[in-house]
Amino acid sequence: MRTIFPTVIHELKVENFKSLKNKLVQFVYEQQKKDLDGVNFSNVGGWQSQPNYNTYDNILLSTISETLMPYFKNNVLDMSKEIKYEGLWMNINKKGNHNATHDHPGCHIAGVFWINSPPGCGNLEMQSPNSFNMGTEMMMYTEEFQKKSSAYPVYMFPPTEGSILLFPACINHRVTFNESDGDRISSAFNLTFNL
Repeated sequence: MRTIFPTVIHELKVENFKSLKNKLVQFVYEQQKKDLDGVNFSNVGGWQSQPNYNTYDNILLSTISETLMPYFKNNVLDMSKEIKYEGLWMNINKKGNHNATHDHPGCHIAGVFWINSPPGCGNLEMQSPNSFNMGTEMMMYTEEFQKKSSAYPVYMFPPTEGSILLFPACINHRVTFNESDGDRISSAFNLTFNL
C-alpha cells in the first residue's frame, strides 16, 4: 500500500505561549466588549468578531505572524510569492455553542489558533475532501487500516492551547459542541497566495 495526493495539515506551536495566554485572552474579551453583537457566520451561539483584525497591529496578528513566517521560510513555501491575510477573527464558544459545517471560499489556506480550550470544549472536525466520491470505500476500511493510511471519512482535532493548525480552505469543517463550563476561545484566519 502507498498513499498519494495527501491533504496537508500543518500544526505549529506558538513559542512562549504560556507567557502570552493571559494577554491574548484579555485582548479577546476586550474586543468582545466593544462589539457585543459580533457577526454570525458559522457560529451557532457564541460570539464571533469582525474578520478585520489582520488590518492593523495587535497582539493576535503579531503572535500568529511570528509563528507562521519562520515555519514557512524553513523550506515549506515558496517565499518569493506574496502571502496575504484575507481575514482574522476571534471566537468565543460558551457551553452548548458550536460552529456549523463550512469552508472558506476564495482563500487558499485556513487557520485556527487555540487560545483557551478546557477539556470537552469542542473538537475541530474535518471532513475528507474525498467523502463524496470515496465515502463508501472509506467507511469499509477497518480502524487499523484507517490509522495506517489516514483514509478517514472525518478526522477530529482536539483543541490544543498554544497551537495553530493550517489546512486547505476548501476542506469542510465544523466545531463540535462545547460541553465544558469554560469558554472555548480561538482565533481563525485565511491566507491567500499571489502567484
